[in-house]
Amino acid sequence: MLRGFSVLVVAIAAHAQSPPDLAECLEALDRTASNFAAGAPGLMSEETLDQHGRRGFIEIMRGKKDEIKNLDFTLPEDFHDHRVVSNYGLAEVGRPRVLHEIRTIATIDGKALEDPGEARHVLTAGLQSPDDDTKRRLLENLDRNQLEGAVTDFGQLILLFSKRYQSDYRFSIDRDKEQRLRDEPVTVLRFKQISGLQGLTFFKDTSEDRDPATGQIWLRARDLVPLRIIFNTEEFVSKKFTIRTEATVDYTASPVGLVPRSVTHKQFLNSDLMVENDLHYGEFHRVGGMVP
Repeated sequence: MLRGFSVLVVAIAAHAQSPPDLAECLEALDRTASNFAAGAPGLMSEETLDQHGRRGFIEIMRGKKDEIKNLDFTLPEDFHDHRVVSNYGLAEVGRPRVLHEIRTIATIDGKALEDPGEARHVLTAGLQSPDDDTKRRLLENLDRNQLEGAVTDFGQLILLFSKRYQSDYRFSIDRDKEQRLRDEPVTVLRFKQISGLQGLTFFKDTSEDRDPATGQIWLRARDLVPLRIIFNTEEFVSKKFTIRTEATVDYTASPVGLVPRSVTHKQFLNSDLMVENDLHYGEFHRVGGMVP
């Protein structure tokens, strides 16, 4: 009896440790995205941005019908480094309601832009306000302060992989090698965007450009919770120039649910680095009175 029982236990353990299939991974991804969408609005944290970048110059020659005949970029040799500390939050904006990052900057390179308490108050009021214009003013806060390259809306990247959008991607499980993240075994899910308009948002003047994407999603092996999303895009702006973006978003569990832990974002003009943004977040809390 004991021998048979031992064989049964081994068989059950082996079954429990079998790698997940693609359907299980996509189901877990949708479940996490749904929970994030429900719980994220109204969350606040402190965000620290370390930026290493240079602002390029663009020269456009147009023809008689205003078509672009030639386009040229010039990148300066010198980089500028900045540290920006902001009050950061997640809020639903527009119709239909779409989750966005909003922020008020507390300090740039150690210099306060306004009273820290007032900056937190402005963000809190923006998160709670039904007025979308208030939220939109906070939406592009980093870009308006003349940093070398604005980065926004990475914290909620998980929402791009909810069930309603999964048909816009081709997924596969990478079983070539074992990966670990923060001492946790992970299952790596590769993706390639094949349709759809959703993607990274970059503010250029007042327009928004969205590019198709490729990348990876790292799922914690024991429960398939997404811990990392790697997101890559390319934009062919002319025959000579390509803007390439690489982003890695790490998530972590918290008392208020899954939240962004860090974001690493790099943007290149062809092979030349234009900007690198490293963002880190403190503890998250919910604005008083707001419930998921």
